[in-house]
Amino acid sequence: MKLRKLVAFATLGLAFFGSVEPALAQNFPTKSIDNVVFSSPGGGTDLINRQLASVIQKSLGQQMIVSNMPGGLGGTAAEYVWGRDHDGYTVLGLSESGATFLVNRASKHGAKDWHYFIVAGSPGVIAVRSQSNIKTLDDLIAAAKERPKKVSIGNSGKGKLWHIKAVVTERAAGVDFQHIPYNGSGPAIIATLSGEVEAVSCALQEVSEQVRAGKMRIVVMTEEKRVSDAAFKDIPAVSEKYPGVEKYFPLQQWLGFAVPKDTPAAIVNTYGQAFDKAMKEPALQKFISESYMESMGLRGDAALKFAAQLESNLSWLSYELGIVKLDPATIGISKAAWMQ
Repeated sequence: MKLRKLVAFATLGLAFFGSVEPALAQNFPTKSIDNVVFSSPGGGTDLINRQLASVIQKSLGQQMIVSNMPGGLGGTAAEYVWGRDHDGYTVLGLSESGATFLVNRASKHGAKDWHYFIVAGSPGVIAVRSQSNIKTLDDLIAAAKERPKKVSIGNSGKGKLWHIKAVVTERAAGVDFQHIPYNGSGPAIIATLSGEVEAVSCALQEVSEQVRAGKMRIVVMTEEKRVSDAAFKDIPAVSEKYPGVEKYFPLQQWLGFAVPKDTPAAIVNTYGQAFDKAMKEPALQKFISESYMESMGLRGDAALKFAAQLESNLSWLSYELGIVKLDPATIGISKAAWMQ
């Protein structure tokens, strides 16, 4: 008899908590939200998440607090967020580098494990400080030929997009750079300005202020085409000099945040509605435009498809270039379009 009562009580308890969880999800959020950015302050991922947080919290009705947790090629923050309750109160601020988590062994959780909210992205560049003798792409390549493995180029981390783009450039030119990884583009740019490294591979957005201030100079767009903005239209794209690299594109930056895939649907929907409203806010669109970014506003299936395609492209390109040793096929990543 006692056993029957115990079973009945346990069943009632499970039913009660089962009914409470959806209710909590429907009322989300009731407290502040932690946005854990996977890179250092000052880079594109950090800046866009802070801008987005200031706007999206108006629709959510709760503060979104942005903090930085760099390290482990972004995996430190990713694993931290994954280890928290999947209740929407801890989100991961990330970039396209999340597409390299698996092949870089930075995290156990790849593209299919997250719901993405993709805000915008900026073209890639290689830039030097204004005092540098390197003024053009030809100068950069000539210096690398004269000083093999001595021309140092900072990046946001080994195996991430900006490192990959610099490697694509050097392989096409038949030279070897000295690649110096940092915990995000912010520190890599500071290192360039201080003379610790000779150049930086990063996003146009990330150096635009320094370029406008006359502190840095862009020597090449690590893209398939030049940008249309009048201030940078004379800077060549790497594919103009080395047409063979075109097959690897698009290699596109994206910036935003993500929540684990098993986050309750009601919470994901709440984020989706708030995200859509935030993307229409004039303040956010002004920041995107003035930062030389392309507005994207992707979420749901469209965002997942975009992230998965980039995961395939970056993973196989890293493997072909010898940046990573892990065969993407062994971890279930389909071949990139340029390999077909």
